[in-house]
Amino acid sequence: MWYLCVFYHRLLDYRRAEVESLAELFGAFEDDNGYDKEKKSLQWRVPENHHPDSPFHLVNLPSEDVARNIANRSTLRSHCILVKGIYELWGEGSSYEELEESIRGYPEERKCPYLNSGSTFKITVDCFGKIISFQEQTERIKGLAYIPFKNGPQNAFSFRKNEAVEEGERVSGYWVGRASLRNPDHNFWLMETDDYGTNNGLPPIMQRRIFFGREVGCADRKLLPTYQLKSRTYLGPTAMDAEMAFLMANQALAKPGKLVYDPFVGTGSILVAAAHFGAMTMGADIDIRVVRDGRGPDCNVWSNFKQYGLPMPVALLRADNNLPPWRPGLKEVFYAIICDPPYGVRAGGCKSGGRKLLRGPVDRYFYANVKLHLTWKSTNILNTDNLQGRLQSTRILSP
Repeated sequence: MWYLCVFYHRLLDYRRAEVESLAELFGAFEDDNGYDKEKKSLQWRVPENHHPDSPFHLVNLPSEDVARNIANRSTLRSHCILVKGIYELWGEGSSYEELEESIRGYPEERKCPYLNSGSTFKITVDCFGKIISFQEQTERIKGLAYIPFKNGPQNAFSFRKNEAVEEGERVSGYWVGRASLRNPDHNFWLMETDDYGTNNGLPPIMQRRIFFGREVGCADRKLLPTYQLKSRTYLGPTAMDAEMAFLMANQALAKPGKLVYDPFVGTGSILVAAAHFGAMTMGADIDIRVVRDGRGPDCNVWSNFKQYGLPMPVALLRADNNLPPWRPGLKEVFYAIICDPPYGVRAGGCKSGGRKLLRGPVDRYFYANVKLHLTWKSTNILNTDNLQGRLQSTRILSP
């Protein structure tokens, strides 16, 4: 079934990929649903006269449960990062006249269960690229009078089609219900995007489109302020932004019982996101001062996990990814590898080794690192050949 997927207007290249990863996590490709099981991809399309950069996309999902889980990620304590909400689309159009025609043409058997007299509802008006006043929102909702929602007590965002209509009375093939702003049984959304010029951040080819639908799942980004970097106990110049870290963890399908590895762990920002989703974590870094010392016993990688009440990493290693520490024949250890390799902007890359080769044993030795050139780093520091064999599947993620 096709659903309207509304995205936050951020990180545009990652939006569909995150949804498809979570669809795999919640079993969208397990049954014979007509999807590409090898590529694990969903069917997508953009609304009429829209652009791929639009926040409104249509996605074909096997069931409402999958759609709800993607939007909420409720079974794993958090939500999809870039999805604002997923909706059962009742109608769309370039004008409110077209919208009415589309809603009236939507199958009655799909609408009636959510319009019966024993249920409550709420309508929310949202617009991309423009702020709509309270009065304008009220007028737009009153324009939906052909859908027989019944006026609720002290609710400016509901209306009567006919003052003589009583609760439970049948009108025009629908059942009326009561409005409730605090705890409605069903949430409905009236959303639109308009050609407001270049200020809305969309290409000029975008044209006005209005959508009306029933909320299936709605995301909550309260997670991100909780994990924002400025409140982090142990922070470094290369710490991964919380939004990107959770996005990477989602695409890696981090979940309870799975081991996630970061070969460039640094201050542990990416592993914190994976641990939030219940995954076991393990990290390594070439700088022993980062993984062992930090800034003291109460300010290190471990303290970041303690700050959020997350399970501690299985291990933190001092290791050079160019010279992996794994014994030969060790296979399928990690469920996913997610990392942010050093690329020489905030922190330079290096490898183990000194300027002079050791000739014979020494009584005391301090390990040395050699700085790397950018051309060498791009092909060697993320040594995927060595990492690939340690994976249970093919999931190596780096931004």
